[in-house]
Amino acid sequence: MIRLPLPLPLPLRAAALAVVLAGSALCAAPASADSNPDYQRKFEKTVAMKPGQRFEIEHSQGAVRITAQKTNEARITAEIVVDSSDDAEGRKFGEGIEIVVEENSGAVSVRTRYPDKNWSFHGRGHVSYSVDYTIVVPETAPISVRNKFGDVELAGARAASTISNANGRVAVRDCRGGQRIESSFGAIDVSRVGGDTDVTGSNGPVTAMDVEGPLGVKNRFGPVSAQRIKGPVTVTSSNGEIFVEEAGGNSSITGSFGRITVRGVTGTLEIQNQNGEVALAKVSGTVKVRNSFGGVEVTDTGAPDVENSNGKIRVRDVRGAATLRTSFAEVDAANIPGDATVSNNNGAVTLMNVNGMADVRGSFAPIRITKAQKGVKVVAENAGVTLTDIGGAAYVKTSFGLVEATRVDGELTVENSNGAVKASAVKGGASVRTSFAAVSLDGIGGRIDVDNQNGGVDVRGLGSAAGKCFPVALRSTFAPIRIYLPDGGGFQVSARTSFGKIHSEIPLTTSGAMSADNMTGKIGNGQCELTLATSNGNIDLLRAGGK
Repeated sequence: MIRLPLPLPLPLRAAALAVVLAGSALCAAPASADSNPDYQRKFEKTVAMKPGQRFEIEHSQGAVRITAQKTNEARITAEIVVDSSDDAEGRKFGEGIEIVVEENSGAVSVRTRYPDKNWSFHGRGHVSYSVDYTIVVPETAPISVRNKFGDVELAGARAASTISNANGRVAVRDCRGGQRIESSFGAIDVSRVGGDTDVTGSNGPVTAMDVEGPLGVKNRFGPVSAQRIKGPVTVTSSNGEIFVEEAGGNSSITGSFGRITVRGVTGTLEIQNQNGEVALAKVSGTVKVRNSFGGVEVTDTGAPDVENSNGKIRVRDVRGAATLRTSFAEVDAANIPGDATVSNNNGAVTLMNVNGMADVRGSFAPIRITKAQKGVKVVAENAGVTLTDIGGAAYVKTSFGLVEATRVDGELTVENSNGAVKASAVKGGASVRTSFAAVSLDGIGGRIDVDNQNGGVDVRGLGSAAGKCFPVALRSTFAPIRIYLPDGGGFQVSARTSFGKIHSEIPLTTSGAMSADNMTGKIGNGQCELTLATSNGNIDLLRAGGK
C-alpha cells in the first residue's frame, strides 16, 4: 500500500491516476492484506463449462492465478480489498466494485469493473485497492488472460493459452497445447510446457525451461534464458544478455548490447549481435555469426562462419571448414578439420592444427600458422608471418615484416619488401623476393631462386651430395652473398659482383678469364647449376658446417 500526505484537497481519479505534490507521486495501488483494510469481501461463483468452451478474463489492479484441473466447471474466487483514509468512502467504493461473469456458447468471460470516483481529502489522505483472482478451470479449456498492474500465474492447462499482461510478473508452468505470452515491466517465467511457445516481453527478464516444442522470444531491456528446449529456439532481444542451453533444432538468435551464450544445439545456429560478446559450444550443425564490438568464442561446433568487427575471434575443436573475419582484434583458431579461411585487418592471426588449406589475409599485425596439412596462402600488409609444419606448398606475400618458415613439405614462395626472410627444412623449392633485409635459407630440398635488393643472402643445407641436383640462383645488391656447399657436391658455378670480391673455400676448375669479381668454374662433376650475382657486395662460397 502506498500512502502519501496531501496538505491540500486534491482529486484522485481511479486506480492508476497519480497525484503529484512537492516532487512526489501518489499512485493508486493494490491494497495490502497487512494494511488492515477498511473494506474487504470475497466473491465466489461456479460456472459449468462445455468441452472446447474458452475461458476469458479481463482485469486490472490485482493478481490472476489460474489452475487447470480435470473438472467440467470454472470456479472463480476474488478477494476484494479497499483501504482509504476516508473509511466511509472506501467502503462505498469497495461495494461498487463489480465482478461480471458472462456465458455464451463459445466462452465463459470474467471482467472486473471499478466504479467511477472522484476522491477528495481534507488534509492528508490516501486510497488503495485491489482484486486478486484465484480460478480453477477445466484443463482442456483454451484460456485467455488480459491483465494490468498485477501478477498472472497459470498451471496445468492442456489447451492453448494466451496471456497479455503489463506491470506484473507472468508465470506459466506444467501446461500443454502452446502458449502465447506478452508482458511488460515484469518477469516472464515459463517451465515444463509443451507445444509452440511464443513470448514477447519488455523491461523485464524472460526465463523458459523444459519446453517440449519450438520457442520464440522477443524481449527488450531484460535478459533472456532458455534451457532444455526440445524444439528450435528463435530469440530477438536488445539491451540484455541471452543464454540458451540445449536447443533441439535449427536456431536463430538476434541481440544487441548484451552477451550471447549458447551451449548445446542439435542443428544449425545463426547469430546476429551488436555491441556484445558471443560464446558458442556444442552445436552439432554449422554456425553462422555476425557480430561487432565484442569477442566471439566458438568451441565444439559444426563448420563456423564468423564475421566480427572490433572484437576477437577464438575457435577450438570445430567440425568442418572455418571462415573467420574480423578487424582490430585477434583471430585465434585451432583444431580445424577442414580448410581455414581468415581475413583480419589490424589484428593478429594464430592458426594451429588445420587439416585442410589455410588461406589468410591480414594487415599490420603478425600472422602465425602451425600445422596446416594442405598448405598455406598468406597475403599480409606490413605484418610478420611465421609458418611451422606446413603439409603442402606455402605462399606468402607481405611487406615490412619478417617471414619465417620451418618444416614445409612443399614449395615455398615468398614475396616481401622491407622485411627479412628465414626458411629451413623445406622439402620443395624456394622462391624468394624481398628488399632492405636479409634472406637466410637452410635445408631447401628443391630449386632455389632468390632476388634481394639491399639485403644479404645466406644459403645452407643444400642436398647435392645425396645425388639431388636443383638449380640455385641468388641475386642481391649492396649486400653480400654467402652459400655453404656440401663436401662432394657438384656445381657449375657462375659468380659475378661489382665493388666486391669473390671468395671460395672449395677448389674450382675454372674456365675462361677469372678475376676477383667474376668467376666461372666447376666444383666436382658440376651437375648442379649455381648462379650468384650481386653489386656492391662480396660473394663467399663456403664449406658446409662453416660459419
